[in-house]
Amino acid sequence: MRERSERRGRSLPATLRICVTCRWQGQDVLDDELIRPGQRLHDLVKAEAGPDKADRIQEIVCLTHCMNACNAVAMQRGKTPMLMTRMAPTLETARAMLEMLDRFDASEDGTVPDDQVPDAIPQARPLIPAGAMRSRNRS
Repeated sequence: MRERSERRGRSLPATLRICVTCRWQGQDVLDDELIRPGQRLHDLVKAEAGPDKADRIQEIVCLTHCMNACNAVAMQRGKTPMLMTRMAPTLETARAMLEMLDRFDASEDGTVPDDQVPDAIPQARPLIPAGAMRSRNRS
């Protein structure tokens, strides 16, 4: 039975997908180089992750939360994804995101209490797909 569960990914660790196309506070690219703030944030997180977590940090193109950039989502099979928004492309944020990945991974259902969200992550909330609430209310 365990083999089937592992095949479906239930025992796989959580991943963090960071939008590399995000612009920050209306900037297309950062002043000092031709790189988008989302890409900078991804690169910082990946560098801070170290070899044990680096493969769990992934690029994603557009999370459609452009007005609240920079954005990322923590995901794991069987859990509600956690959207993190309004982040700055800084080393402090990168470290906070790795801390959140660990907390998300350790949670039963993907819920991380507000008082455990680091200050460098201004907003973290469950990512509920459009229509999910409507279909639950119809049951």
